[in-house]
Amino acid sequence: MRIIRTIILLTGIGILLPSPPETSNGPDAQQADLGTPSVIGSATMAFADVASFCGRQPGVCQTAGYVAGKLEAKAKYSVKLIYEWASESAGDPQPPLGNQASASDSAAKVATEDGQSTLKPDDLIPAWRAPPKKS
Repeated sequence: MRIIRTIILLTGIGILLPSPPETSNGPDAQQADLGTPSVIGSATMAFADVASFCGRQPGVCQTAGYVAGKLEAKAKYSVKLIYEWASESAGDPQPPLGNQASASDSAAKVATEDGQSTLKPDDLIPAWRAPPKKS
């Protein structure tokens, strides 16, 4: 039943997506004479067929449920990883994986901690100059 709810939710999202502009030679031009009652009748028959599918093919439904569960777990884990990545503070970098820091890494770390740059923010701002006078 969970897969049916997922399909219904995805169908609703698909219906809410914007449609491309209609053209006179597109696939919708041939089906323009479909009315609302025929569309609703077709949707009702399709839903009735899907609702009885698991009764006819229980193995397929069990496999689809397993696959859907795995996909759901992967999606939740991916969202969790993205959330953790996005919520990390920029000023608190993560330590490198393993203890394999090279000599160049430690030299760069010492150079930034020792304050090699002696310029202050005021020193970096260029002096103001007036625009040239027009003659």
